[in-house]
Amino acid sequence: MNSYVDAVKNEMRDWKKTIFVIIFTVARLIYGFAWVQAGLEKATSGWLNFAGGHAKGLIAGMAANMLPPKAHGFDPLYINKLWAWVAVHIFNGMPGVTDFLVPICEMAVGIGMIIGFRLLWVALLGLFLNVQFITAGSGNNFGYIWTNIIVMNFAKYFELIGLSGYLKFKKEQRS
Repeated sequence: MNSYVDAVKNEMRDWKKTIFVIIFTVARLIYGFAWVQAGLEKATSGWLNFAGGHAKGLIAGMAANMLPPKAHGFDPLYINKLWAWVAVHIFNGMPGVTDFLVPICEMAVGIGMIIGFRLLWVALLGLFLNVQFITAGSGNNFGYIWTNIIVMNFAKYFELIGLSGYLKFKKEQRS
């Protein structure tokens, strides 16, 4: 463990990188706790059952927002229509599983952020969830979307002090 700390210190000799790593690590922890809290709120309010019903209306609203007349403009690859079909027929077709997966995925994003593990993929899952939430009408997810994009682009700074940074160090030690 001591050699990992020395390796991190060595990486952070550049003051600019040090500032990025410290700010991004603190932001990652705060952001991770927000995700865990969102998942726990849903889990404790009854979402973690297979009865369904919590996400069904949100998914129906999301699908309606993705299709005409609400969706304007040309959709050359028919992605809106495809995703609306998937949402209605797959996710609303199994509302209990969907209600179970939403808080589990939110908590998984939060835990991944807190421990700093595979943040590109964790942020991608968070981005997927946030795009669904914002399409369903939850405008408070705009900041989350940009945060996920920033994490994806600067993952090496976000992960340096975290599980991925430690595993990368161990891999380099074996080589």
